[in-house]
Amino acid sequence: MADIILFTKNDCGKCEYVKERLPPGLEVHVQNVDTAGGLAEGAFYGILGKGFPVLVVDEEFAAEGSINVLKRLKEIAGEK
Repeated sequence: MADIILFTKNDCGKCEYVKERLPPGLEVHVQNVDTAGGLAEGAFYGILGKGFPVLVVDEEFAAEGSINVLKRLKEIAGEK
């Protein structure tokens, strides 16, 4: 199974939208970049200048923005 990290931030309606629609059975680690740990993790992956939410899969940037992130998550989960 892929290592999936969803980067979010506080007061982000698009981030909440994605979190509420995560495909069932898919293990997604959520990192909030408004916390010290999430900020450090986001800096490590170089995603801080991107539009949130941001998806990293197997340590590689995979998508940004709610529509693209949900589409990629559904692909990983095998949904159409």
